[in-house]
Amino acid sequence: MAGNFTYEYPRPAVTVDALIVSKPNGSTPPQLLLIKRKHPPFKDGWALPGGFVDEGEGLDTAAARELQEETSVDPSSVSLSQVGAFGDPGRDPRGWTITVAYAALVPTTNLGVKAADDAKDARWFDISALPALAFDHKLVVRSSLRHLAKQPAAASVAGLAALLEAAAEKLEGPWQADGQAGPHDAPKRTKGGL
Repeated sequence: MAGNFTYEYPRPAVTVDALIVSKPNGSTPPQLLLIKRKHPPFKDGWALPGGFVDEGEGLDTAAARELQEETSVDPSSVSLSQVGAFGDPGRDPRGWTITVAYAALVPTTNLGVKAADDAKDARWFDISALPALAFDHKLVVRSSLRHLAKQPAAASVAGLAALLEAAAEKLEGPWQADGQAGPHDAPKRTKGGL
């Protein structure tokens, strides 16, 4: 069908987020890659690398692009797998936004991490001592750590699945970022049905 096709109903924006966790290395525990946001909302807050999906762009491509744009990590050096979608109303103060989360377990933190684009800083954090997170990234991280704990790559490293589960357990509780309101009622459709 040529031309623009529009709906009378509100539609959400779509974003992607990438959770990159390093395997433990000697006495160094697993690490999570986070970025410090350069712009509002949550300016100077820590978040997962991610951003809006461009028109006509696939989700996998968007996740790889955002990871590289914000952290300088070559997406071919990680194997991102889709974890799931997160769309609680109120998760983003800019409006109704659904994010699709991706996760990868990497053997090392030596990935050439350097903040770029929308990121003021990019660095690794011990998964058991994370800073406060923007948006609903606490929920995204919790779910993604549990996803990674069930992957064969986690089972191949002694005790890693248990470390990932323990870190996820520490993130139980409300997902709201500091100063963020909780979920509110979803936008109401004014025309009958779906």
